[in-house]
Amino acid sequence: MYDYDRRRKIGPLTILFLFLFTGSLVGLSIISYLDKGKFWDILPFFCIPIIIISLILAIYNLVRRSNAGLVFILFFITFIIGLVLSSIFGPFALRKEAVRLLNEKDYANVIEKYDSILVNYPNSQYSPEASSEISFAYYYNNQYSEALASFTAAIEKNIVDPEELQVMDILSNIYFNIAEVHSGQEGYLKAADGYSKAAVLLKQIKSDFPDTNEAFIAEYKIPQYLFLASRNYNKYGDILSEIEILQEIIADYPESDFYLEALGTIEDAYIDYAVELSSDSEYEDAIKWFLKYLEIDPESKRDLLLNHKIEKIFEGASPTLIKQSAASMFSIGDHTIAVFLYEILIEFNPGYYEEASSRIVDSKIILAQSSPYNEILNTVSGKYINAPEIAVMAFQNNTEERFTAYIKGPENYIAGISPGEYLEVEMIPGEYTVLVEPENKDMFSYMGNILFEEYRKYTEIFETAEEE
Repeated sequence: MYDYDRRRKIGPLTILFLFLFTGSLVGLSIISYLDKGKFWDILPFFCIPIIIISLILAIYNLVRRSNAGLVFILFFITFIIGLVLSSIFGPFALRKEAVRLLNEKDYANVIEKYDSILVNYPNSQYSPEASSEISFAYYYNNQYSEALASFTAAIEKNIVDPEELQVMDILSNIYFNIAEVHSGQEGYLKAADGYSKAAVLLKQIKSDFPDTNEAFIAEYKIPQYLFLASRNYNKYGDILSEIEILQEIIADYPESDFYLEALGTIEDAYIDYAVELSSDSEYEDAIKWFLKYLEIDPESKRDLLLNHKIEKIFEGASPTLIKQSAASMFSIGDHTIAVFLYEILIEFNPGYYEEASSRIVDSKIILAQSSPYNEILNTVSGKYINAPEIAVMAFQNNTEERFTAYIKGPENYIAGISPGEYLEVEMIPGEYTVLVEPENKDMFSYMGNILFEEYRKYTEIFETAEEE
């Protein structure tokens, strides 16, 4: 009897798996070369079943004393190593570490890990998550420019939803902070654009999520951001954009803390834009914008700066154009603005005095009739003068105030009366309405109807009121 070892032949099933496992190694090598992200993603899915199958086949072939068992042990070890490596290296490991760091609010290192995924493994299954999370990490790490670029890219790839409340709120803050930087660096146009975009997002939050805390806060932030945008448009020189935003604040946010500021600022914007148009010889449009300024402040006090701007707007304008604008205001009953324009017409075109002064008198009396005034009761009349077909109105100003007399009747007259001055105005006899307006707007005017007869002089004396 003979004892001998006889090794079994390798079966067809074993040969099949040897080819499959070898093909898997070759395929994985090719994928690793072409796309490392995909390689690390699919590696565990190859390793786990091959480890199990190779272990079973290794035991089976070793029991049968087949040399194929050693080959399957080699496959087993190789894919065990691959599985371990997939948990230590590659996008899965980076993502796992990033999540841990994110929980610790270590945003700088979170950015590093996610950026490594995006750079080295752009086609990995973890790349969309990295694209989203790195955007938030940039924001929380106060890297606003990087956050904006990252969010924009993620939104374009449909990874981040721009209609989500949190995203809109964050983007609004990003635009605001970037605008602050641009404004500080005198990049006024970019700053204005940033503030405007921040306000647009807040409006959307207010509209789409009206019952949220974010909407409540947006109500206060919107006019602030709009006002900051208007200021930067002004500094850049885009006055029209400044005006549009200020008009929005005035129209839509009357309860805002910035309402009065917008109202005061838009006056300067209107007149500055009128000056800009007049410098391009667009006088008709310049006057229209100047009228918008007067609508807000029809009784604006003339000072050196305002006089300079008025000169720029009206000095080169056609007197016919100024007269038409004044007449239009008169016809619609806006007599305060009409007076302002007629006075400007006379200032730059003295030849129109007679025509313009008549309208000024009419407007002044109409305005006085709708306001409180003192009756002229103390007129001393009847003094004979040797002047046929002439009556005289005399004013004795014993106060420290300056007055202007507007006399309406068969002819209209305007006369300025300085403090301490005695002034006589010769006129055609007839019935007149006399208005005497003090320069001090806190004082009431004096007004009344007087019948002037020829050969007569009528005197009105103004005394300083005695203190009790």
